[in-house]
Amino acid sequence: MKEGKVISFINMKGGVGKTTLCIGTGEYLANFLNRKVLMIDVDPQFNATQSLMGAYDRVDEYLDTFLKKNMTIRKLFENTTSVYEPNEYAKAEDVIVKLDDNLDIICGNINLIFDDNSKDNSRTKRIRKFIRDNKLKEVYDFILIDCPPTISFYTDASLMASDYYIVPNRIDRYSSLGITSLQSVISRLVDEEELSIQLLGIVYTMVEDNMTQKTRELKESFECEESVKDLYIFESKTSFVRDLMVGYNENISSSYQKSKRDIEQVCLELIERVEVESNE
Repeated sequence: MKEGKVISFINMKGGVGKTTLCIGTGEYLANFLNRKVLMIDVDPQFNATQSLMGAYDRVDEYLDTFLKKNMTIRKLFENTTSVYEPNEYAKAEDVIVKLDDNLDIICGNINLIFDDNSKDNSRTKRIRKFIRDNKLKEVYDFILIDCPPTISFYTDASLMASDYYIVPNRIDRYSSLGITSLQSVISRLVDEEELSIQLLGIVYTMVEDNMTQKTRELKESFECEESVKDLYIFESKTSFVRDLMVGYNENISSSYQKSKRDIEQVCLELIERVEVESNE
């Protein structure tokens, strides 16, 4: 059996459809391509959690049980309150919620905003340790992490746990800024922590059916940027689907005919990219 892969979905620029792409990919891999998937919501905005709890009619359970019993990502970062007691690390059963036969989630928690402590370097290794200690790569084909759209303690923790990362990107005049910031963060982590994380590629998101001449020029300009020109760009993309963007059906791509076709192609290309990178 091949070891499962951990993939972060990340961009330092907000509004690029990062969470929609992440949960759409995870849900499609699990429910249509028969892959075992764990979603980890590390974004303090916890939009992935809200969408999936809504889609599976678990919102009340999240509020009344998962939050109150701390069955969320926050538990992974807890420290003991006494210097005389060792840390008790979270076990899989403490935080993993089963959504479907092939789809599980570690829920997000808005209270992460109170816990960010970049000075405590040991906690940046908690997600990686959790995955390793619970042998989750033997359980799941894919572990997908929805990362914060900012440079933070949690960004580092997500990337340090990952084998690969995917960059969702919307075509606009500021597209390269998030890529440049992200590459700087990853270069620093690779050097300091001796990581072997690899880029799977950039995925264009929310692409209009008929791109204007100006949009095509922006796309060409972006792809010629020094920080981008040597990076892999997915041939598949996601289209702008208004109902999907506003969460009419909880931001689940497979709920709409058009976005379902898009996410199928993204998932097939993702699988192909993982196979290629794993064999190199």
